[in-house]
Amino acid sequence: MYLGQVNQGIKHEHAQKVAAFLQVFSKHSEKLLMETKENVREIEETCHARLQSPWNEIVFHHIMACKGVEAVDFVSAYGDQNMAVTIFLREFPNMTNWPLEILYILNADLGRLAVQADKQLERRGEKPSKLEDCARVINKAFSICITDRTYFKLKSHNLCKNILRAVKAADLPELEQFPMAHQVTIRYYTGVLSFFNDDFKKAETDLQFAFDHIPPKFHHNRRLVLHYLIPTRLLHGSLPQTRLLEEFPELSALYRPLALAIKSGNVQLFDEALSIGGSRLIGLGTYLTVERSRGVAVRVLFKKVFTLMDKTNKLNIDQFQKALAFVGVNVDDEEVECMLANMIYKGYIRGYLSHEKKVLVLSQKDPFPSLESLQ
Repeated sequence: MYLGQVNQGIKHEHAQKVAAFLQVFSKHSEKLLMETKENVREIEETCHARLQSPWNEIVFHHIMACKGVEAVDFVSAYGDQNMAVTIFLREFPNMTNWPLEILYILNADLGRLAVQADKQLERRGEKPSKLEDCARVINKAFSICITDRTYFKLKSHNLCKNILRAVKAADLPELEQFPMAHQVTIRYYTGVLSFFNDDFKKAETDLQFAFDHIPPKFHHNRRLVLHYLIPTRLLHGSLPQTRLLEEFPELSALYRPLALAIKSGNVQLFDEALSIGGSRLIGLGTYLTVERSRGVAVRVLFKKVFTLMDKTNKLNIDQFQKALAFVGVNVDDEEVECMLANMIYKGYIRGYLSHEKKVLVLSQKDPFPSLESLQ
């Protein structure tokens, strides 16, 4: 009866139902143990007869994990649960996204069993090692889900939140206690997810950590981080250093023109550079973020107007219009007013607009605040 229900859930891709049947600590496991009285060989043969691969192996090891818990042998239970997760991860890249909730349950139970197994090993006078092993398995699951074709091809980065939940649900040590390579991996992926969720402050923190801790010899990995770190930093006017761009010529061709445009406030040059590199940025998924940094170039230009006008706090809108025209951007006064209003809304400029008088009135104190302070 149990195997039939699991098979139906798999056939109809009912993730919640299958996940419930594959949960070690649940009412389903208690019912399963009452139904399952055969020896190990009989259980394995029955699973292979009733279920298709890889579910026959996953379910078999789930049943054995439940039996281990029933026998209060958490070390054995962890071993079988680990096998279930490993088999699942082996096939997961070939699946669609429907079994994601199953992975969450498998990982959560793996963490709980690892804690109990280590306690049992300590009581036996043996070295506890299952929690550390569990961390490696969950880290692998996390990496597969974020880097795998399933999610990036589907553009479903939000689905990765479930994997983060699985990591947090497991009773694991603090991230700082794991090897640096593992820390870098996690911080890179969480940084990328934060980037796509427009949480740029967290994205920059995680991506900067990853970049700072990747040895220089891993050129490819460092470049992967920079694909997201540079656009993140452009948003607050932090431009890539010449030395850094020289280390990565492929990024230099893409970002040097944009950086020069932002630094000089040349909006037209920025637009041209964005147009040239647009297809590459779209492919990376960073185009919209880089496009948002156009506002930083506009702000630099407007600040130059402020400086040239002896830093007076009242400026006519047509003065900004002339500045834009000077760098090759011809817009009417209404669009300039809209640009200024947007600058004020974002906090790039402190002041207010007088539509009737066509004047920008700037704050007496720090009218152009540091962009770093606005994060």
